[in-house]
Amino acid sequence: MSHELQVSRDLLPIKLGENLGSVFAQAKKQKSPVLAIVTGTKPDFYKQAPLMIEAAREKVPAFVINTGQHFDDVLGFGMQEFNLNEFAGCNLQIRGDLMEKASELILKFGYFGRYCNKNYGEPMLPVVHGDTLVAGIAPLAWVFGMGRKVGQNEAGLRSMSPQMMKHLSPAKEPTKRQVRDLVHSQFHGKWFLAREEPFPEQIDTWICSAGTQFFFAPTQLNKDNLVREGYPEEFVHVVGNSVVDAIHQKRQEKPEQSIFDAYPQLEKGEWIRMDIHRRENLTERRFKSIIGGLDGLVRNTDKKVVLVMLNATASALKEYGLESKLQNLADDYKEKFLITPLWKEYANVIEFLDSGRCWAEMTDSGSMQEELLYFPKVASLTVRLNTDRPETVFDAKSNILVPPLNPAWITSMVKEAHERGEGLGMQLSRKKQIYGRPGQVSKKIIRTIKKEFERGDANFYPWLHQRLGLWKEGQGISYM
Repeated sequence: MSHELQVSRDLLPIKLGENLGSVFAQAKKQKSPVLAIVTGTKPDFYKQAPLMIEAAREKVPAFVINTGQHFDDVLGFGMQEFNLNEFAGCNLQIRGDLMEKASELILKFGYFGRYCNKNYGEPMLPVVHGDTLVAGIAPLAWVFGMGRKVGQNEAGLRSMSPQMMKHLSPAKEPTKRQVRDLVHSQFHGKWFLAREEPFPEQIDTWICSAGTQFFFAPTQLNKDNLVREGYPEEFVHVVGNSVVDAIHQKRQEKPEQSIFDAYPQLEKGEWIRMDIHRRENLTERRFKSIIGGLDGLVRNTDKKVVLVMLNATASALKEYGLESKLQNLADDYKEKFLITPLWKEYANVIEFLDSGRCWAEMTDSGSMQEELLYFPKVASLTVRLNTDRPETVFDAKSNILVPPLNPAWITSMVKEAHERGEGLGMQLSRKKQIYGRPGQVSKKIIRTIKKEFERGDANFYPWLHQRLGLWKEGQGISYM
């Protein structure tokens, strides 16, 4: 007896923007390819927005491809906050879990490309960002569907871990000497590649590289990663990180509502802002260690903590039966511990980090490690065993890894960082801002792309004979 397994579902249609035709008309008039700035997740909105703004300033034909996977009022607010809706060429309306999003994205992204090719005929270069699911899947869709490659903003992210991490004992409470030795080893010791985490971001960034033509790397370390892996050096540009342009923009604007109006108790004392959401940190031992460490900080020290509750955090609390424990902590220590939903406006994050009321960000976010370099005297405490921004540790020395081995490691590392500060080796008052000057990063990226557009070879998938300069092909592969 045979059975059928239903594996597909009705997909939402792709929404086309009203400005799509006019952008291609502009490209035809200028005899230029079209630049498609791709956004998917919350960090994409603020890191890609400066590119769109700069493209408009440089009169490069451009629009935004929004995957639509973050569609609610909070996660998707970046499209509105950074005025990206007016540039939206399409909304792919992606939905589902990780597998469903990936499969739907490869189909819709490629289909949209073919639609534009058929109806407008002008070549198009999508630029994806970082190590998100979109960065991993969109290049596959473009290569397989269009026979062309993409550009990648924030290219070359490869995770590393300090050698000493191999020798820590998860079963023992660390001594002060062990804590200081771990920090010293992060700043001055040897590191090794540790590509397993974050998941799936490390997979996404590796896949993305294979489908990328133009790499925009934040630092020389990122470029070295790519060149070591065999990518052509002439296509890897060290430009900095566009997040510095987003920070610069938001510092000049006021949020719709001040974070201190929303949560008045944040105006008193110094706080640790905490956000945890990485999949690896939601595994049982790590997550219980993190929550246990949080409990210890609130109960047994004078530290104040504001926990930003993300969907993944809430799910893990429920799975491990820790919801009531955390709520009881909030009820017992109202002046020291606050739980908030995800902050809707990026401007609120900037406001709080600039306020002098936040002495540290305790995070497992990759992007926050970058951003914190641009906030004097705010320490970055990264709750992970490795990091894909190791340069923030051994180059900038304003970030340390806090290993989630057990609750004692969490509390000991945080207390040591707070008590000793720069004596621990953290250069908080003289942070090395390694990601470029505000207002300049996106300008470098767009001007590099513009120069490539003006060269007149818009294939974006050169065969080896093209890279060697033997001859050129006029168009990419067509599978239509």
